[in-house]
Amino acid sequence: MTNKRRVSRRGFLRSAAGVAGAAFVAPTIIPASALGKSGAVAPSNRILMGVIGAGGMGMGDTGGLMGCQGVQFVAACDVDAKRLAGAKNRIDGRNKTKDCKTYV
Repeated sequence: MTNKRRVSRRGFLRSAAGVAGAAFVAPTIIPASALGKSGAVAPSNRILMGVIGAGGMGMGDTGGLMGCQGVQFVAACDVDAKRLAGAKNRIDGRNKTKDCKTYV
């Protein structure tokens, strides 16, 4: 019940050339930032953080961590809408985006 398939020399060389071509092209498709080159932090070395409690100590700790390379803040949570808005503005200002998620 085995399916014995004979591989010709030409077929083998064609397959080997395809694999070699894919191995050669793959590094050109992946952006350098994904590998941590050009001064970028690789995704595997990045820490994603969220702020829970944007009061005095919460924002103090956040400010300390904002100075660390490789730490990215992505969310903020607080029961006080003013504090939450302040935390969002601070995080968006550091990230230079407006995509910080907020939770009440």
